[in-house]
This record gives sequence, structure tokens and C-alpha cells, in this order.
Amino acid sequence: MIRQLIKDIAYDNIQLSQALTRAKLVASKIKNETFKKWLNCELEGYNYTDSYLPKYRKVWSPMYLIAEFPFGRTETITVNLTDDFDKEEFDMVTIHRILEPIAIVEEQILSMQKAKGYINMTAKQVEIIAAFYKDSVSQHRGFIRSGNREVGKVQYQNVLELTKQKLLDTLMELDEEFPNLNDDYTMTKENTEKVQHIITNNIYGNNNPMNIATGNDIEQSLNQNITLSQENEQKLKSLGVEQENIED
Repeated sequence: MIRQLIKDIAYDNIQLSQALTRAKLVASKIKNETFKKWLNCELEGYNYTDSYLPKYRKVWSPMYLIAEFPFGRTETITVNLTDDFDKEEFDMVTIHRILEPIAIVEEQILSMQKAKGYINMTAKQVEIIAAFYKDSVSQHRGFIRSGNREVGKVQYQNVLELTKQKLLDTLMELDEEFPNLNDDYTMTKENTEKVQHIITNNIYGNNNPMNIATGNDIEQSLNQNITLSQENEQKLKSLGVEQENIED
């Protein structure tokens, strides 16, 4: 089972989404929660605050606002934050998280005709970010009501390729360590630790999301309740952002 899957992946005989689905059979055999969770997320998609989201799914993505002026004139503003903002706020603007299931990533690569694509920002996102440019734009009787972020086709291709390599490396190392995995695998403490090391090392490297037993639920809860620093909250207020939007 595992050796045939390795060959099919290495020779591109099947799509990556099919390979991940078949790898669930391996996950059910070794009973490893990290591997199972990764496979499910790759097949079903990630949440924005998911601690299991791999680093390679976080990509640099410039953000742009569209300023509209009298007589139909428009101007594209590249959003740049100063060093006054902390890392989380800076990442929120500059980093795009590719959360889609791998099957959707495969489809997006096929559908992108150009080297770059653009994702529209929500009205709420535009309203908050536009506050930083409100004064300069309004001086020329302009306003901002739309924006987008740029994502390159190669970034989606990189997600696809790295996911493939991580799956392949994990399966190959499991097969090397447990050559009779299909018929003769025993869940001893030693084997369980070996499996855990193989999976976390190949998929997450040093960023292991399973360092605590209860894991994902607690980490997500903490991430969802992160708030702005008082200094940056005051900065937003001084720029005219309403309290409701700051809380959002």
C-alpha cells in the first residue's frame, strides 16, 4: 500500500489531492494525530487562526487600495505600514494565508492565466486600512472604497510542490523505518515516538504544533482573542477609525 503510493506520487501518476486521500489509510494504521490532522486540513482547508497552518502556506502579498477622485480619475495606493506597528499587525497586512484545500489550490493554478492574481478585500478591511490614507486622499476630494491584495501563481505552485515533497518524504521515511507497516506494525511507545518524530520533522520542522497534548483548540482560542496594543489603538483612533471598527 505505502510503497505503491510512494511510486504514484513520485511519478505523478495521481493528483496530490488523491495522494493525500490515500495517505489516510497510512494515518489510520499508525494512529498519529499530527499526520491525521495535517491530511484533513490539506484536504478540507485550514482556518485563519489554525496553529496547524504550515509556514509555506503563508506568502508575501502586497495590499493595494483604489482611491477615486473627481472626473473619473483613480489612483492605486500601495499599503505600507511603518515600523511602529508590531509583527502581528504587520503580518496581517503583508501576509496572505492560503487556506484553501489542496484540490482548490490545484484548480487555481490551472485557472490563473497570468503570473499574478488579485483577491478583493472585504468592505470592512478597506474601511480600516483606508483610515491611514484618509487625510491625504480627502485633500484632493477623493475617497477609498475598494482594495485588493496580490498573489503570484508561483506561490500557489510552491504550496503544491512543498506539500507533495513533505508527503513523499514522510511516507518514504515511514517505509524505511517500518518496512512491514501494512502487516506488522505494533503501537509500542518506541514506535509511536519514532512516528511522531518522522511526521513533525518532515512536515513542520521545528514549528511543531503538537508540543502540548491538548493542542489546537487551546492555541486557536488564544489566537482569536489577541487584541491591539493600547498604543496602536490610540493611533487608529487619532486617524479617525471608529471604536467598532477597531474592535473588529
